[in-house]
Amino acid sequence: MAVVQGCDYIKSISTIAGAITEPKMFRLDYTTAIIRLLYGWPPYIFLFNFSPYPSSLAIKMPVRASGHALPCYTKLMAQRDNDLEFSLNAAFDEQRTQPGLVPLYLINGSLGAGKTSVLEYLLRQPEFAGSRVIENEYANENVDGYRLEGLAELVTTLAGDCVCCSSKHALTRMLLDFCQSSPAPVFIEATGVARTMNLVEKLINARIFDKYELLQSYYVITAHEILHGIEPAHEVELQAADTILITKEDLLHGDDRTTYDTKRRALPYARVLSAPHGYFDLSKITTPSSLLTFFDTYDGELAVPDNPTYSVIDMSQLTATEAAFETLWLELFATYELRRLKGCFIDEHGARRHIEATPEQIQITTGQSGEAPKLVCIGTHASSITRDGLMAQLMMFG
Repeated sequence: MAVVQGCDYIKSISTIAGAITEPKMFRLDYTTAIIRLLYGWPPYIFLFNFSPYPSSLAIKMPVRASGHALPCYTKLMAQRDNDLEFSLNAAFDEQRTQPGLVPLYLINGSLGAGKTSVLEYLLRQPEFAGSRVIENEYANENVDGYRLEGLAELVTTLAGDCVCCSSKHALTRMLLDFCQSSPAPVFIEATGVARTMNLVEKLINARIFDKYELLQSYYVITAHEILHGIEPAHEVELQAADTILITKEDLLHGDDRTTYDTKRRALPYARVLSAPHGYFDLSKITTPSSLLTFFDTYDGELAVPDNPTYSVIDMSQLTATEAAFETLWLELFATYELRRLKGCFIDEHGARRHIEATPEQIQITTGQSGEAPKLVCIGTHASSITRDGLMAQLMMFG
């Protein structure tokens, strides 16, 4: 199984001399092309193939000769793609396309709801052996990608943006490449700020469903969100989803649990399943997806994804106690209006500890040896959190 970051797949780019009017081609500014070719990861392998168009050159790039993972797809690279005026059908080789449609699954949900846990569960099923995964991280670090190691044939991360916004070119290029290399299923795990309908619109415009069959759209939501009222922006997400998976029901007790049970029974959605720790009854899932039909008949406005800030805190060479985090987390979430905190830190005994926190819950477990000691914070004022400031606060409670 290969775990790669962003661009570790062959990209095909075709350039045409002069003005281009053919819709399947795109213009390439040569200065931008040179910068892209020299973008810092020697040694490269460059394969040059003349296209059937006059005065044109097809460049396949970049693949590291060492086979090591390339850096994440970042906002800078997304902007570079926009500058290229990329057309998604430009370099697609129809002769390499797998016979039939490739199965595609979408997993979306709110921040911290447990999307990766659901994906882990699905990838463990025999029918999904050899699957490819595209993970979208809103922050520019993927701190929990290690969780999927050994579960998929390929795990690729789009980091530093929302999959339904400016990362769309990288996403569609990956999908076009995947459908040429294997008929195995593909899973897209969107970031918690993505909007499913916006993502579907991008895929339709790119004609992805000429080559893929959407079999299921999952939306993961916590019991706490249902208890305290579903946000208006999430209403359309729930209506559009084929299956709604509810997590963290075990955190509700007493009157809260009674109220929650009443509200859940009143949910007006077709398929709602409990998914404790990401596990659910797969026998209740029916395919193919009805999401595209819903999209065709939907006459409302597409929601504009919100854009919380984020910070990535390097925790290397630092130690903190579990008790300090458990004492501080609510204050952190209130002060910076955080929606998500996750990652790894080193405790006072030198052991790695994995932390997952939302406004409703904090969970600290034994970390994995491959985890980098970093914390990702997402929220309204998350970018104001600094390494020194966080450590000063942790030391007060440590």
